[in-house]
Amino acid sequence: MATNETLDIGCGGAKFPGAVGIDVVPGPQVDIVHDLNLVPWPLAPDRFASIVASHVLEHLVNLVPVMEEIHRVAKPGARVAITTPHFSSLNSWEDPTHTRHFARRSFASFDVASPYQYTTKRFRTLSTTLHFGAGLWDHWGEIHYKLWPNFWEKQLAFIWRARDMVVELEVVK
Repeated sequence: MATNETLDIGCGGAKFPGAVGIDVVPGPQVDIVHDLNLVPWPLAPDRFASIVASHVLEHLVNLVPVMEEIHRVAKPGARVAITTPHFSSLNSWEDPTHTRHFARRSFASFDVASPYQYTTKRFRTLSTTLHFGAGLWDHWGEIHYKLWPNFWEKQLAFIWRARDMVVELEVVK
């Protein structure tokens, strides 16, 4: 077993290169077939130096146990990269298998600085980035978001929509 292994959660057919892939649907890139809603996952604790979760968390039923499981299988200091549609994206709403919609502070409650205690498993937020489209209208939204992120998300998000959100976390143990 490599010391710097990566886990790709919900890898599907586009697994992160060199990663261990886990998904509910069998496929050629899936190394472990498992329903991610069922915890614990069949993985050893403190195994992975990095974890990738691209367009999967919005499909899962209960986020807190999933984040606890990510924490359990990660090494101390592991990096976690989460990509999900931002709630303002039509992609967040059009897929009937999406069970939740994420805002830029959706993962803040897991941060070590958060006063909320939904779980004792903690992370450090390294960055939260929103991606917009390439059109002129998208650039207006991106400018407004960068200048006034709170105002944009509360008042302008459905005028100038974001596409995806990438959250980078560090596991704190």
